[in-house]
Amino acid sequence: MPKLIQVQEHELIPLEISLPVWQEGMRLPAQSEGLDRWFFRWQWGAAFPVNSSDEEYSGEGYYASYVIGAQWIDSTPLVITPKGGCDKIDYLKMLATCLNSGIESKELSKIYGVDLEQPRIEAPELNSVLSPLIIVHFISLVRKIIKRGLKKSYVSRESNLKKVRGRIAISQNEYYNVMRKRCERLYCKYQEYSADTPENRLIKKALLFSRQIIAQIAQENKSLHALHHAINQCISAFCDVSDQIEVWEIKSMKRHKLFRGYEEAVQIAQMILRWCDYSITSIRPAAESPCPVFWLDMSLLYEHYVLGLLREAYGEKIKYQAKGYTGYPDFICYDPKLVMDTKYIPRFQQGGIDIAIARQLAGYARDRKLFRLPASEVIPCIVIYPKEGEAQNPFKDKSLEELLAEDEDGHLLGFYRIAVPLPTLNEPETNLSPSFTYFSQDKRDS
Repeated sequence: MPKLIQVQEHELIPLEISLPVWQEGMRLPAQSEGLDRWFFRWQWGAAFPVNSSDEEYSGEGYYASYVIGAQWIDSTPLVITPKGGCDKIDYLKMLATCLNSGIESKELSKIYGVDLEQPRIEAPELNSVLSPLIIVHFISLVRKIIKRGLKKSYVSRESNLKKVRGRIAISQNEYYNVMRKRCERLYCKYQEYSADTPENRLIKKALLFSRQIIAQIAQENKSLHALHHAINQCISAFCDVSDQIEVWEIKSMKRHKLFRGYEEAVQIAQMILRWCDYSITSIRPAAESPCPVFWLDMSLLYEHYVLGLLREAYGEKIKYQAKGYTGYPDFICYDPKLVMDTKYIPRFQQGGIDIAIARQLAGYARDRKLFRLPASEVIPCIVIYPKEGEAQNPFKDKSLEELLAEDEDGHLLGFYRIAVPLPTLNEPETNLSPSFTYFSQDKRDS
C-alpha cells in the first residue's frame, strides 16, 4: 500500500511527480461557469499570498488550495484537511445555517463531490466531514419532495381476497385455496395506485440508513441531535411506504425526469446505500471506516454559511449572487447600498485589504447593472473573512449602518472588514431547530 500523504489547506504537498505529468495541478471535475477550483495547484514561488509582505510560503511546488478531501494521485493517496483539523469545525452547524438561508440542492451539489467508483482511502477523520454533508444534502432533497407530495404510481400487488380484484392467479389460487378447501377465497394479482413505489421505498431505506449513521456520530457531537430529529420527520412522511427493497432494485433503479426532485434524491439515496454496503447491520463506526474519494470546497461552504447568518439578521434585504456587468458579488443590499464579499483567507486579519480584492469590490460598487447611482456616490464595500474565536452571528442585533462604524481599512476609503469565525465543536451546545426556515434567493446563472 502506498504511503499516505496528509497535509492541511494551503500547505506544500511533497509530491514526487514531474511537472509535465500534472502541468498546473489537479482541477476539480464538473466546473461551472465562473468557477475555477483546484484540489492542488503548482505555484511559482509564494502560494496564496495574503499581501506583498507575506513570507510564510516560499519556493515553487504543488500547494493545497481551499479544498479539502481525499484523492488518488496516480497510486498515491492524498488527504487534505482544514487548518486546525477536522475535529474542531462543526460542519453540521455550518450546514444547518446554510439550510436556514434557503440554499438550493443544486448549490449544495457545487460545494462537494463524491466518487464511489475509486478505491477508498484510509482517512477516517474525514468521515466526520462527509457524512453530515451528504445526509444534509439528502434531507434537503427529501423535504422538497415531501412539500410537493410523494410520487404515486400503479404498483403490482398479490393478495388472497374474498372477491375478485384484477385477475385470478391460477397456480397460486390452486395452492393456497383449492388444495386447502378455502372456497371463499381467491388469490388475485392487481394494480394499486399507491405511494409505495420503488423510488419511495429506496428513499425511505436511505433515510433509515442516514438515521443509523447520525446516531453513531451523535455520540460525539450533540448538535447532530437536531439533524436526527429532522430525519425522523422525513421518515414519518413515508409512513405508508415500505422499506423492503432488494439490492438489484437499488442498482437498477431508473430515474424519472417527470417527477421533479426525484432524480437527484434517488442518486444520493443510491450513494448512501452503496456507501453502507446495502446493509444497516454492517454499518461501522465512522472512526473505523475508510473514506471515499471526495472533495469539499471550504470557500463555497463558508460563503453559504455567511449567507445564512446574513439572512438570519436581515432577511430578504440581502441579495445573493446578483448578476452584474463585472461579475457576481456574493451579497449586495439596496437599503442601505452595500457590497459584501466573503474571502476564505484565514490569515486575512494580519494585513490590509489586498489591492486585487479592493479592485474586485470597487468594480461591483460601480456596476450600473447592480446599482443606479450618481457618479459622486461611494458605495461601502465589506470584506468578510474567517478567524479563530467563538462562533457567533456578528450581524445579529446590528443594523447594516452600524456595520460601517467598525474596522475601516486605513488605506482605502469606504472599505471595511468583518470577521465571522467558523463554528467549532468545543463551543457550548446550541439548540439547532430542525424546522428550517426557507427564504427565496436570487438564482445564479453560472
